[in-house]
Amino acid sequence: MKPNFKIDPALLPAFSAFECVARHASFTRAAAELGVSASALSQSVRTLEQRLGVRLLTRTTRSVSLTEEGERLYDGVRVGLDEFGAALESLAQSRGRATGTLRINMPRPAYRVLIAPHLAGFAVRHPDVQLEFALDDGLADIVADRFDAGMRMSDIIEADMVAVRMGGPNRMITVAAPDYLAQRPAPRTVDDLGRHECVRYRYASSGRTMRWIFQRDGRPLEVEVDGRYIVNDADAEIDLARRGLGMVQTLESLVADDLADGSLKAVLIDDAMPMSAIHLYFPSRAQMPERLRVFIDYFQAVNETTPRRP
Repeated sequence: MKPNFKIDPALLPAFSAFECVARHASFTRAAAELGVSASALSQSVRTLEQRLGVRLLTRTTRSVSLTEEGERLYDGVRVGLDEFGAALESLAQSRGRATGTLRINMPRPAYRVLIAPHLAGFAVRHPDVQLEFALDDGLADIVADRFDAGMRMSDIIEADMVAVRMGGPNRMITVAAPDYLAQRPAPRTVDDLGRHECVRYRYASSGRTMRWIFQRDGRPLEVEVDGRYIVNDADAEIDLARRGLGMVQTLESLVADDLADGSLKAVLIDDAMPMSAIHLYFPSRAQMPERLRVFIDYFQAVNETTPRRP
């Protein structure tokens, strides 16, 4: 028979403080999340250690780490707080309201095109939902990093995830400013790119530069390009093209306004590579939080009705 250890309710704030410090490995970052001072947080954890009679954290001037006892307690506290939060979420859902914090990992272009333009409307409709976006162009492990969902193109989402479409089809197109094309004739074929200044994109996760991708006879064609500028941000890449400093290959949706007003011109359009649509993905539909359900419903609807320029 397991011992029945009764928790003093007065210690619940201290357990929450301990979990936050352990998760961040920092009193400063935990204090910022909880909206208290680092000294108050330190005192709360110290009181918990005194009540339990064990040292939970090893503190130095540069770092905070869990002791062996702290690791055992952290696992239990984290699960307990998650279950407590789930119970509160269930209670809120029973009253027909979406509440709580939704954490989503996504690439910057997806945020800029599909999410940012519609956030104000979502905030009005669901005022009790807090949103945290981690803008990351790499492929995150949303389960290990405790995200509720992620957004990526469907062809790179793991098969065991549930994926729902959030945007329309896209293409990788090659663009340049009129000033640039006035100085150098537009390439007629992919082979002409060797005579052009091509802005290259470097992946932050792998460190490699992106090959430009086209289609030829219905099959993908990857091309190594060269140029004096390398960036790791899509907006910076497009800005260089607007300034006439080189050609860029990017998603068509990111430069739709530039193409419409003539700031950028598309080249090699017959060779543009179709891309899969952006999908939001998550581990399971079972017991889906209401906040995730309303997020999906809202952003699917607004992105289906938002006009798309050809």
